[in-house]
Amino acid sequence: MKNSIYPSLPYFFILALLLLTIGNLSAQERPKGFLSVTTSGSNVMQRNAHSGILSVDYNHYINDTWMIGTSIIGDWENENGINQPFKSSIAIYGTYLFGKNKHWGIGGGYAKDIVSGSDFKFGNDYVDGFLMYFIPIKGIGYICPRVGYVHDIQDQEQSISAGVSFSFPIGNRK
Repeated sequence: MKNSIYPSLPYFFILALLLLTIGNLSAQERPKGFLSVTTSGSNVMQRNAHSGILSVDYNHYINDTWMIGTSIIGDWENENGINQPFKSSIAIYGTYLFGKNKHWGIGGGYAKDIVSGSDFKFGNDYVDGFLMYFIPIKGIGYICPRVGYVHDIQDQEQSISAGVSFSFPIGNRK
């Protein structure tokens, strides 16, 4: 099935992010969750391949220590100097917050490829783990440097990644 909306999809997510955060430009003490844009790079350890990754994420507080989240991920891989077909995945994960003021987060989850090239197509499954640090930006949200590890279940490959998230608070918890 040909994905004819793909070229405009990134613009849709950027517009949605802007619209959802316009009313939430002050970093609240107790938000319901965070809407984030994450950019990172990864390196496959078993072969000469690296990726540029962009995702839109939503994290929701379960309580003061735990959050659950979901992401839509875009992955542009280059292997041996050759660009590979674009892949997109969806992910679910959990994050445990700890440390002084709960500025550290450690978590992990599951992801599934849903787009390959320009076609909707279910692909590989992944499990991952990550560590991040929340740096508050007064009146706006957080910048979150992060490192991670991903295991591709089908191809039995491992990747390491580093990147940064820009997180904006959404709503208020009571």
